[in-house]
Amino acid sequence: MEDKNFLQNVEDLIPKINNTDYKRILAIGDVHGCFSKLVSLWDKISVSDDDLVIFLGDYVEGGDQNLNVLRWIMEQNKNKNVVILRGNMDDMFLDSFDANNPNVIFKGEFDAAEELYNAAQKEPSLVKQIHDFLSNTPCLYKLKISGRNYIFCHAGINIKIPIEKQENNKIDLIWGNNNFYKDYDGNAVIIVGHKSPRKVMEILSNCPELDTLKPVRIPHKNILLLDTRAKDSLKKEGYISCVDILNGEFWQS
Repeated sequence: MEDKNFLQNVEDLIPKINNTDYKRILAIGDVHGCFSKLVSLWDKISVSDDDLVIFLGDYVEGGDQNLNVLRWIMEQNKNKNVVILRGNMDDMFLDSFDANNPNVIFKGEFDAAEELYNAAQKEPSLVKQIHDFLSNTPCLYKLKISGRNYIFCHAGINIKIPIEKQENNKIDLIWGNNNFYKDYDGNAVIIVGHKSPRKVMEILSNCPELDTLKPVRIPHKNILLLDTRAKDSLKKEGYISCVDILNGEFWQS
């Protein structure tokens, strides 16, 4: 376990009593086509059936192993203790499929679409498999632990909508809005990817400097940021990160 002070008063976010069926609740941030990084992280966290694993979305674009990531994620989705949420890049990737025929993928401007298009020449059924999988990914996952709500989504919530009515709020859940970072002051803990701490610092005024390559809590807010710039991994910086929300322990690829 690494030093957990990086979360900035992480104790405020940790449930006093774990009344779930799981020993660990592991949230994993943006993957962005970085398959080798994903495997590296997975090996470190040693997932068992006693864990709940929640992926926060954005499985494609950035790295050069998008198809390997998608195949792996679809396999993990078969496990009852794994939750696969949708990110904005995954949603955009769905636009590469023929709206009238999910067996057809267009190359377009997505690297993932070109990878899938090429692979489909030998494995045509793969197109519909990936289309159907991504089309059915939810945008939100909720838990209540020790009477407190924990909300997992890719980008954030709409602060004007009650927590119990966020499920249909797709735009904010996967695309986010800057007001979420600025104005959210709720008791529910929101665990997100989408924007790195560096980008969030640019949005917030009077925000102390944050470690941009580690998961971090926004100071004085119940928002935990898990996008640690995996898409920069080809430049030898950036990681895929995982946090156990029950104790603040974290791992990185």
